[in-house]
Amino acid sequence: VACCPQMQSVEIEDVSDGPSSKELAAAAKAKGNKAHGLNTLEGFVVAIAAYTEAISHDPSDHIFYANLCASYIELSKAKWRPGEVVDAAAKAVEAARSCTAMAPTWLKGFVRQATAEEALLAARGKWEEALAKPKTKWDEEQEERNGPEPQPADTSIAIIKAASLAACEATCRAGLLLDPSNVPLKLRLQGLRDAGHATDPASDAAMSDAALAAPLKAEGNPLFSSKQFEKAAEKYTAALAMNPVGEGAHILYSNRSACHAELDAGGEWVGSEGSKALHDAERCLTLSPGFAKGFSRKSAALYQLGRYVEAAAAAEAGLAIEPTSAPLQSLLATAKVETAESPDVQAKMHEMRKQRAKDAKLKEMLSGLNLGSGVQMFSPGMGGMGGGGGLESLFGGRGGFGGGGGLGGAPAMSDDQMRQIARGAVAAPGNQPSQMGAREQWEAQQEQDCCTAPKGDGCTAPSG
Repeated sequence: VACCPQMQSVEIEDVSDGPSSKELAAAAKAKGNKAHGLNTLEGFVVAIAAYTEAISHDPSDHIFYANLCASYIELSKAKWRPGEVVDAAAKAVEAARSCTAMAPTWLKGFVRQATAEEALLAARGKWEEALAKPKTKWDEEQEERNGPEPQPADTSIAIIKAASLAACEATCRAGLLLDPSNVPLKLRLQGLRDAGHATDPASDAAMSDAALAAPLKAEGNPLFSSKQFEKAAEKYTAALAMNPVGEGAHILYSNRSACHAELDAGGEWVGSEGSKALHDAERCLTLSPGFAKGFSRKSAALYQLGRYVEAAAAAEAGLAIEPTSAPLQSLLATAKVETAESPDVQAKMHEMRKQRAKDAKLKEMLSGLNLGSGVQMFSPGMGGMGGGGGLESLFGGRGGFGGGGGLGGAPAMSDDQMRQIARGAVAAPGNQPSQMGAREQWEAQQEQDCCTAPKGDGCTAPSG
């Protein structure tokens, strides 16, 4: 049968000439890598869009999710509004979990996930703090300028709520099963311990290796001796990551406690480092209850935190183990000077000591600037300390905490001078804090004492 003359052969188009899905994904990934490498907020945003595109072309490649996680982590660092920060961190966790689910034997995915989970925990804390804080005028002005405080996406809320230190530990442990020697994961676990999380004791014991910790401790000791306390603390932290509970771990906590105490006393981060010093001292004693020096670390940290009664008790506990310890005897005597005062005077003395440390640090920062001889310090609620001298020695045998003369040329106030002010402030009618600075209060007290002194004592104050 002849074919119908009207029928013509139809040529089929070759659709295979265009790029494949994997090629499109690879191109998007390359774009993302370039943008991420710019290390800018805008670059991270572009990278996120590019990696998301790559996933749309090839959702089976775990590398795309790992890269997406990395960009979200960096975006969370680049953002500053708490709602945006926590949202980016939650999305980083989501991407990382997709990566490790697809590639459960790929170590880097677990390292990335642990990093994201830690970032999320920190971001969540700041976000919740911002939500609970009453709005100030500055907050209202910022909202007028930048719009209302952004909130996390609905898809992020469940991830944010479920975040926990335990989940981060589980991620670290899963990665260490793949590579027991992985340093970033060990450091991450130590960070969890330092945050107060009780990591699995059996796993900690199994991973403890005093031999790995020894060279790191050896690097920290000369740094401490040369007063590079922050760097020394980092070395002791690295050593603890290698040996969290094994032989000698209590000494690492003791040494790091001393670093934090020095940083706090030097006015670097007044208060926060004191809390870290106490945490490490308590951890030291948990590992070795009979270690007398651990009680000296604890007593010193409690003293710096203004908890004088507890400082005395810690020193006494140490002396029960080592009665001849000169540092513990000195700490007990120093603490008893404070416990002889009323609780209100103790609190005032602690407040003034903190201010003195802050002023000493600021004086040190200004020492290289030519600001003239009349630099004045003003402290909210105290009116200005005037003196910026260093704390006297609290650690018998360790020497003082440094410091110097008063700001603006005035000599540093001694503890006795501050004590007069503290007693006067507490005894004042209504117990209202004076609006004068601490030095002004002391000078006024001296003038009052002089004017009320018996005749013939050398008083030169005018009568009448």
